[in-house]
Amino acid sequence: MPTVKKAWEYLSKEALQPNGHLGFVQPIGERAIPGQIVDQNSTAPFGVGAFLLAASEMYRFLGK
Repeated sequence: MPTVKKAWEYLSKEALQPNGHLGFVQPIGERAIPGQIVDQNSTAPFGVGAFLLAASEMYRFLGK
């Protein structure tokens, strides 16, 4: 549970920006790009889907 809570805290309080954008999303690719910077302005449409999936799993987890 501590790991799950820590991950959700990060996603909901750091990655989700006050303006509704989801930041810290790594671009699509099969390998990391050396020197690539991922910050609060790094976003991609698939990141929102991953966030919603994590939120639905957190909802299910807390319901048990």
